[in-house]
Amino acid sequence: MRRELRGAVLALALTVATLAVPSTPAMAADAPLRLTHEQLEAKYADKDSRFALIDDVRLHYKDQGQGPAILLIHGSMGDLWDWDGWARVLALHHRVVRLDLPGFGISGAIGNGNYSIDRSLSLIDGLMDELGIERFALAGVSYGGPIAFRYAATRTGRVTGLVIMNSAGIEYGKQAVDPKTGEKSYYKATTTGAVTREFIAKGLRASFSNPELVSEAMLDRKYDVMNAEGRAEEAAIMIRQYVRGDPLRVLAHVRAPVLVLWGGAEKALSQETGDAFASAVKNSRAVRKVVQPGGGHTMHVDLAEPTARTVEAFLTDLVKDERTE
Repeated sequence: MRRELRGAVLALALTVATLAVPSTPAMAADAPLRLTHEQLEAKYADKDSRFALIDDVRLHYKDQGQGPAILLIHGSMGDLWDWDGWARVLALHHRVVRLDLPGFGISGAIGNGNYSIDRSLSLIDGLMDELGIERFALAGVSYGGPIAFRYAATRTGRVTGLVIMNSAGIEYGKQAVDPKTGEKSYYKATTTGAVTREFIAKGLRASFSNPELVSEAMLDRKYDVMNAEGRAEEAAIMIRQYVRGDPLRVLAHVRAPVLVLWGGAEKALSQETGDAFASAVKNSRAVRKVVQPGGGHTMHVDLAEPTARTVEAFLTDLVKDERTE
């Protein structure tokens, strides 16, 4: 149980790594309006938003562009809007699918309370089946990394390529700890009460290469989503159900070509962790590691164009390789 909880803390805390958070709970002075899932959807769904009922879970997704498909999987404190910059670049030549994982964004709750990674893999199967996409590449960042590489390791015939970007799963993350109680600040704040706007802003700015790019609109959305009705309970369930397992064993089962994309200024994870991922996918058909200069933990947001161009080159090579097989 102790090992499982340590891994769970990584999964939900990476975006606030190295942040000096107060030891008191991040409770709002005035309790925020607890939006329901329906209210979140009404407020934030846009013209490109789509919804699918997969195994009784209402998933919010976007499906843009044409060509070989790629699925984008966000991280902790993330949502599908984080991928807007990538979608603008990749959708020119690819079909880009992105979703809000249950417990994040404006996707609905899971009725039976199963928020495990295995359930996420099943929901991805259902969504891609619904869209008629049999084979696709996928990319995952932070908490989305283990979802992406576990999917690639267990659905080898379905995955054409894998992008591992600043991924959880191997190294434990870092976050402030209350010296009196030993409690992890982010873990406590997101599961026991209302999360303040200031707390969210500090976490995001710590993960951005350029903190000034954390917009007010982004903060509004994250604040509403993280304080929505039932979200603290969903976060607590995810933490309890997170199982790190043996990531090196899992990664050895990946067969598709792999791009390890790592931030040169990543604070949550070491540069050696990127090397460890590149070594662990030892049975992949091809492995490429690229370090983005100045890239932080969420470089897919604030360095969207250069990171997307790197991924575009990788995807283009996948198409070339498949044509020559």
